[in-house]
Amino acid sequence: NTPPFAGKEGKYVKSRNIKDRLDKELERNLALKVEPGDTADEFVVCGRGTLHLSILIENMRREGYEFCVGPPQVITRSTEKGTEEPYEIAVVEAKQEYMGSVVDLLGQRKGMMQDLSTSVGGDTQTVKYRIPTRGLIGVRNTLLTASKGTVVINTIFDGYDTWAGDINTRANGSLTAFETGSVTSYAV
Repeated sequence: NTPPFAGKEGKYVKSRNIKDRLDKELERNLALKVEPGDTADEFVVCGRGTLHLSILIENMRREGYEFCVGPPQVITRSTEKGTEEPYEIAVVEAKQEYMGSVVDLLGQRKGMMQDLSTSVGGDTQTVKYRIPTRGLIGVRNTLLTASKGTVVINTIFDGYDTWAGDINTRANGSLTAFETGSVTSYAV
């Protein structure tokens, strides 16, 4: 736990306390898997998706645990053909005027369009994509922004397939503080 704000909120900040809590969670949460990380104070926690893990994180935060969380990653597997990753079927419904943005965003994330249909009234379209799960991480908010909050997206697991290559998931940069202190608006 080495971020600049470590120890400011939680009462359990040591890796021993976090390990004990994760072991306790393993007793009743059968879908959870915890493995040691690269260092002694690092853990790799696997679950049934970001919602499953975010519920665990929020419960631990409310119980007084403080820890850093890295970005979610998909679970790959190695076969004779090479590395395989999970794919999902994504069905996206949006107004016709925003469909160009939707198709562009899902195409950038290595999605393969399988079907496109227009509603009876002609004002909304439904598009079906087969897309790597990596490409779906964080895409919901981007789609909502591009469609002014009108898009509806549903996904379902489709199986494992060959690695799709690099996926550019972030077009904007990010700002990270490495120490506490005051800052002027000009500096940001």
